[in-house]
Amino acid sequence: MPPQAWQQLSCGSGSKGERLYEWALVPWRNVDYPDDELHAFLVRRHPTDPTEEAYFRVFAPAGTPLHTLVQVAGRRWTIEECFELGKGEVGLDDYEVRHWLAWYRHITLGMLALAFLAVMRYETNSRLTKKGHTPASQHSSL
Repeated sequence: MPPQAWQQLSCGSGSKGERLYEWALVPWRNVDYPDDELHAFLVRRHPTDPTEEAYFRVFAPAGTPLHTLVQVAGRRWTIEECFELGKGEVGLDDYEVRHWLAWYRHITLGMLALAFLAVMRYETNSRLTKKGHTPASQHSSL
């Protein structure tokens, strides 16, 4: 791809600051889809190591700006962190799949429990802040 096709954008904040990468959008036209939809490949590469690339398949409304697509792609880390937290706190990875319905129930209850714990932590920290106490630091666990 030509050098002008790449833009350096942040896909969100990480533990070491902004996650800056170079991004390019490669259009992909499929005649089976309407013209008012964007179909493309979003390519990410590391600014110091151009051989390190990642690809995202994009389906979005036509005219969606590149920075919006980059922000959505950056949400992947947040989702992965949520699942890692769920594995450690509520046992999302403890089920041995024997039947789809049982697995679905296990995952649903695990995610519900994780949401409950997150709300309880938020409320506890809010109450502590109102009373003038310093809330618990943001740990990887609830």
